[in-house]
Amino acid sequence: MLKRSETGRTYSSEARYNEENQTQNRPVMKKLIKFTFACISIFLLLTSCGERGPVGPQGPQGQQGPAGPSILPTSFEFSADLTMNNGFEYFEDIPSSIEVLDSDIFLAFVLEDYIPEDDLEVWRKLPVTEFNNSGTLLLDYDFTFVDMRIFLDSNYTLRSADEFRDLLIRGVHIPADFTMNNQAAKLKESETFSDLEEMLGVEIKPAR
Repeated sequence: MLKRSETGRTYSSEARYNEENQTQNRPVMKKLIKFTFACISIFLLLTSCGERGPVGPQGPQGQQGPAGPSILPTSFEFSADLTMNNGFEYFEDIPSSIEVLDSDIFLAFVLEDYIPEDDLEVWRKLPVTEFNNSGTLLLDYDFTFVDMRIFLDSNYTLRSADEFRDLLIRGVHIPADFTMNNQAAKLKESETFSDLEEMLGVEIKPAR
């Protein structure tokens, strides 16, 4: 039988019984929630304040990489005249900062052209062969531990028409330990200075 409560709600006797039981259980549930919350708080507090564990052992050290070359390739420039007065040869002292060994490589380049619109210098490796009406003319070089020689050679008698003045020469010293990963013959085949730098994989800087 349905009855109307003082508040105006309608409910059955079974619903009323359930509501009374819920009202009685509320204090117990509140206590249980508070107890659970307190346990969790204590656990978190103990966990955060615990002592830090010991540091683990250091891992094994990696292998040592290969040592790089101690001396890098360097260059120096000079102007040379090849005339009848000096016998068509010119000597230039190698800078004292460059130590030349038997196993080192020495190359020479001559400034062949300059492109102003691109601000580009064109360096050509010696020897340079020229064919003219008299025969074959060779612009070549050699070097010692202390100097470099630029000279002309030909299969005919040189004369004043074969003279060169103000040739801009660039000598390049490549240490032997730098060529360990590069074949010497391959380096000598480079036709231009930029080709040589590309083969070496480094920028060749002027000697100090």
